[in-house]
Amino acid sequence: MNEILEPNVLAMYFVYGLSFYTMGIAIALQYRSYSSFRMANSLSLLAAFALLHGFSEWGSLFMPVRVPDFGDFPMWKLIAIQRLLQSVSYFFLFCFGVKLISDTKRYNFFMVLLLPTFAFLIWFIEFARFIPLVGTERLIEWLLVSESWSRYLLAFPASLFTAYGLYLQIPEVSKISDRAILRNLWLATVVFVLYAFFGGIVVSHDVIGGLGKLINAATFLRFTGMPIELFRTGTAVLATWSITRMLAIFDLEKQRQVIESRRLEVVYRERERFARDLHDDVIQSIYAVGLDLQTTNHLFAKDPERASGQVNSAIERLNRVIHTLRAYIRGLESKGREQDLKASLVNMINQFQEETGLAVDFNFPLSSGAYIEPAVETEDWQQQLRQIIREGLHNVVRHAGATRAEVDIGVSGKSLVITLKDNGKGMTGEEILSVERSDSHLGIRNMRSRARLLGGVFKIFSQPGKGTRLVISIPLNRE
Repeated sequence: MNEILEPNVLAMYFVYGLSFYTMGIAIALQYRSYSSFRMANSLSLLAAFALLHGFSEWGSLFMPVRVPDFGDFPMWKLIAIQRLLQSVSYFFLFCFGVKLISDTKRYNFFMVLLLPTFAFLIWFIEFARFIPLVGTERLIEWLLVSESWSRYLLAFPASLFTAYGLYLQIPEVSKISDRAILRNLWLATVVFVLYAFFGGIVVSHDVIGGLGKLINAATFLRFTGMPIELFRTGTAVLATWSITRMLAIFDLEKQRQVIESRRLEVVYRERERFARDLHDDVIQSIYAVGLDLQTTNHLFAKDPERASGQVNSAIERLNRVIHTLRAYIRGLESKGREQDLKASLVNMINQFQEETGLAVDFNFPLSSGAYIEPAVETEDWQQQLRQIIREGLHNVVRHAGATRAEVDIGVSGKSLVITLKDNGKGMTGEEILSVERSDSHLGIRNMRSRARLLGGVFKIFSQPGKGTRLVISIPLNRE
């Protein structure tokens, strides 16, 4: 096996560097500013490690190339740059691990950052000793020593801290309930533990006594029959595979955020609809019952029988209000079972006249059962239309001081036109603008909102002493 693998060590370096470079690019391209996962705040450090480490390992492929401008020892100067780049990459991996841990354990990141910074400074102080050795044979030995210390001081603890940091993310990621992402997180944790051994303990040369003499690339080859580069390349491929696959958690999170925002939008619209319906239907009915009860209070002494009849009528209307409220609470309001539009409007206007005593002329030239459908698809469009008319009539009672109202509904061109007129006191142009712009006139705002839901237009026309006219034009589906 070794006879096959040993000639392909350079290919392993290429795959090793490519794996980490791919990981770095994948992380850098992943948009995570919206993420609520703790890991998202640290991945830029892992991307820096992967990119720098990929470049440093690719440097091994170009070591045999002589660059005349570098002087007498060009290859070893290139190796010095590679060693520095490699150690800086380990430093970023170390920072990634400690940040994951500090974010999870709620430690002060700047305090725990002292650990990788201290380890890197120790290595760099020793590494800087190569400068006086440039041009001497001792440079070669020292660069080999610096690589071993880089693995001991930086790569080994960095990998273990990263593995532990990833392990701490498992409870949070488990809430996503995606087994594939969880499996890849476990795989990444195990891979970095393996990398701590293959990339941090097994040094390339036996230039350091003790552990370096015992565990190095040569002794590993004798024990396993395979070069250490094969195992490092394998862990690099697995680390890249698991991390890049794990990044799907952010896409999944974004999809769920979109779904949740849509759900909240639906809930918000439903709340708006409930608010409009409760104001236009329930509150108006209670208001009418209150008016009846006020007049009934004066009838008990003069006409007890009539007073009793009005009380019973008020009780019936309150029962209907209770029924309506229960329908809202239980979400049992009927959808898709709209009755004939003309018949439902006649019933609504008759009930309104009984409640308020206002005379209402209703004109609907279309026959019962005539096909009418708004151009805008809305399931409860008849309910919206009824509430527009009901709210308009209640405004006549409360504000117009009118004795008579008229509701005209007809088709003009491709639109359904609803006109509501009264013989009340009317309004000036300034008063109309004030009503239309003010948020305090909830009834007018609800009428306009309902008209917009149906794709229609709501307008107010009035003159002092000549009453008020409301016109709602709703586009129809005339196919």
